[in-house]
Amino acid sequence: MSTEEAPLFEKPPSDKESESELRIVLLGVVEEGKSSSGNMILSPSGEEKPFSTKCPPSAVSKTIGRQRVVVVDTPGLSGIEISEEKVVEDLKKSISLTKYGPHVFLFVMRLNKFTKDHQDAVEIIERTFGKNIMAYTMVLFTDENKLKNQKMSIEQFIDTNSRLRDFIIRCNWRYHVFNLTDKNPDQVTDLLKKITHMIEMRRGTYYTTEMLQEAETALKQQQKQQQQQVLEV
Repeated sequence: MSTEEAPLFEKPPSDKESESELRIVLLGVVEEGKSSSGNMILSPSGEEKPFSTKCPPSAVSKTIGRQRVVVVDTPGLSGIEISEEKVVEDLKKSISLTKYGPHVFLFVMRLNKFTKDHQDAVEIIERTFGKNIMAYTMVLFTDENKLKNQKMSIEQFIDTNSRLRDFIIRCNWRYHVFNLTDKNPDQVTDLLKKITHMIEMRRGTYYTTEMLQEAETALKQQQKQQQQQVLEV
């Protein structure tokens, strides 16, 4: 059963354009297949590569089937030589690039242990978007071949790493596995089906600019309290 709280999912005012499209924001650390995953979603055949690792944040839209899909790529959240302030600025920009706000944040990572870099990335995401961000997050693993080579299921792999398992639990067991070397479009279709089901479980809601503003206010209050505590010592 979902652990998501009902008040979080008050549906925004109806808008035909908003309801007819699917909006995705890609998150993750560097060199784990984030931009490549965006390219896979928009062009499974590999004929087009709309995203480059050198130019996020950027948004690209494409009609897939009968649905318009908007994908936003963001900078890597660790292992890069830019300040956290610039990273946060780019993360916030990703919300405006979706116009209405994203339906899902895909946290992209390789099938490896959940490292300190991953934990640091999650902390940046939560400081920027608020703790409720996890209600809108799904994990996207990028190297299915590793499972085949080790003769493991994805469930078995998750159970071998307690930190990774804890993170998956926080995402309410929402995850998908890509093989970035496979041009089979079915893996993209399956991902979009999972995202659609996720949205239906939330009654069509998405992350909004109002939620971002609330997260900014909460962070400022927290920082103010911490400063007061330091002064009182």
